[in-house]
Amino acid sequence: MVEVELKFLIDPRDHEALARCAALSGVKSRRVRIDTTYFDTADGELAARGLALRLRRAGERWIEGLKAGESGTGGLHARSEWEHQRSDPGIDLALYAKTPLAQLHDAARLHERLAPVFRVVMTRTTWWVDGDGSRLEVALDVGEVQARGRSEPVSEVEIECVEGEPAAAFDLAARMLGEVRLRPSAVSKAQRGWRLYRAEGPVPVKARPAGVRHDTTPSAAARQVIAAGLAQLQANEEGLLETTDPEFVHQARIALRRLRAALRIFRDTICGERARAWRDELGDIARALGLSRDWDVFATETLPPVLAVYGDADLARALRRQVERHRGAARRQAREALRSPRYAHAILELARWLSQPGEPAMPGRQLRKFASRVLRKRHDRLLGQAADPASLTLEERHRLRIEAKRLRYGTDALASLFEAKRVARYLDALSRLQDALGRSNDAATAMRLLQALDPPEPFAGYARGVFAVRARSDPALLRGLVARLRAARPWRG
Repeated sequence: MVEVELKFLIDPRDHEALARCAALSGVKSRRVRIDTTYFDTADGELAARGLALRLRRAGERWIEGLKAGESGTGGLHARSEWEHQRSDPGIDLALYAKTPLAQLHDAARLHERLAPVFRVVMTRTTWWVDGDGSRLEVALDVGEVQARGRSEPVSEVEIECVEGEPAAAFDLAARMLGEVRLRPSAVSKAQRGWRLYRAEGPVPVKARPAGVRHDTTPSAAARQVIAAGLAQLQANEEGLLETTDPEFVHQARIALRRLRAALRIFRDTICGERARAWRDELGDIARALGLSRDWDVFATETLPPVLAVYGDADLARALRRQVERHRGAARRQAREALRSPRYAHAILELARWLSQPGEPAMPGRQLRKFASRVLRKRHDRLLGQAADPASLTLEERHRLRIEAKRLRYGTDALASLFEAKRVARYLDALSRLQDALGRSNDAATAMRLLQALDPPEPFAGYARGVFAVRARSDPALLRGLVARLRAARPWRG
């Protein structure tokens, strides 16, 4: 069977609010202690294939089970699951003869290679919610994951649609979000267990190709591209919330830009009004991440060389302390935006849309024609804005840079539809133009952030002069980059 559930992280301080929320009002809860052991080979053969084999004790019952498939995005997890009741604490691999487990290399001797790798010990509080033709299980899991003497707390809410349409789970989750702080999570307990087993922390995740196919529809392509952006965003959330590594902010911001660019490209396919509303909903977190990224770049890239040349060590130390205070405040603001109900609602609505089936694949080149038309339109708009680079103001250069980023992300998302070499040349030309405009924008941003520090005027005047020169860029360089871009488009016609 296919298990369809929504997963959310919940702060332990909000457990009581969950139990009191209107959606669970009058529903009797049931509590049971669950102890689950996950099995795999020493080198993680099962995990590498997206499989999780476990033996669970729930109260007095023993249940062995297998899950297959990748974790979902937006908190939606739809995975194949096989479960079997047992009278004793054992695993019978013969029960999985018709599952992906049997397709592993040397599956007949798999039992010889299996060993416990980690445990999840928790208390599960369950509420059963009945609606119009639906039956939903709401579960609060509180406990910890244990592996090799290490542990990590678990505090999650899962909403599983047991009977009826999956939309009922989204409806219930939306009601609960109005009263309880819940954050959609794409991380499974098995993934947490493996991280503990391997002593790994969160790692910044870059964008992965959406892999759209020629024979799909614009609607299906929109889902693939937006799902890829959402996956990258959520993959960087934990690191952003729990570490100070600026790369998590950078990659989460890129993911948001890709998402919002996709919502523009596919707005007519999605429905213009809905796509615009989602862009607006994601705008708050985009602005918060943008401010945090600005201070990261200022602190680590733009300001240090200016301070080094100026040569006043005492002033440098004082300004660095001020910068770190502003940088910390911006990071806290970004984290608050990630934890906000508005952000959770936006992610949930995107996940709801992604869960809905699109049109079936079709022969022909409908998607390629769509992609060529959309990208050509944005290409022409960009060239129009860049017609006279020497006359552009700083604000106009900033807008041109944003347009270049949108075009780059859109082209990257649809790259599989065009000739690889032509796409590579075009993306390289776009990246070079974007980098040149980015250096100008970083300098302009530095002038703005410098004002927040209120440094002594001798240094302030010196720094403004340096940043002003950088912000102007070289018009001849920009003209050359624009000309190269004009000649490199990957589509025909």
